[in-house]
Amino acid sequence: EQVITEETYSKTVFFFTELMQMLHPFMPFVTEEIYHQLANREDDLCVRQDKDSIPSDATTLQHAELLKNVITGIRDVRNKQQLKPKDTIKLHIQTSDRGIFRDIEKILEKQVNASDINFTDLAIADKITFVSGNHTFYIDAGDQHKPQNNTEDLLKELNHLKGFLQTVDKKLSNEKFVQNAKPEVIALEQKKKADAMSKIKTLEEGLASQK
Repeated sequence: EQVITEETYSKTVFFFTELMQMLHPFMPFVTEEIYHQLANREDDLCVRQDKDSIPSDATTLQHAELLKNVITGIRDVRNKQQLKPKDTIKLHIQTSDRGIFRDIEKILEKQVNASDINFTDLAIADKITFVSGNHTFYIDAGDQHKPQNNTEDLLKELNHLKGFLQTVDKKLSNEKFVQNAKPEVIALEQKKKADAMSKIKTLEEGLASQK
């Protein structure tokens, strides 16, 4: 009869414990039971999940959020422009922060079916325009596709931002609010104002490129 060594047994229990931890969000009751059957433990797997979690990386989360918003936005624009997913496009990005796109450029290129991604300092006329945050995207679908004017969508977003900016301005011009609010609250409202003004400028440039 062959008996496994203590080292092999310990590693086997370790590997199964790791597997149970990975499966726990999807099979909580079964994995919890197996976790306790593997070894004599006083803690629960759900607690271990929280204890062993790795802190989130802020930069990675920022890139992921940007990538999600851009892919969703471009796919929505393609649908409105009656561009099929298989139709290849060329993407031009107008942004003051090109570096943020370097890490996600290849994924973005694949997900929106772009044959090429370029950066531009100027607005590009006669292209499908999409704005996300402080970034403007110009979609070139080739000579065979004449872009439908998406001015209405841009104007809708512009008016929404202008209304939001008025709300923030009203709050910041309220002396009672400014006097009683904590410094971090004031700073947050000022950031909202700056972001809104930047996005409004970006949208206005995008609208100007369609004239």
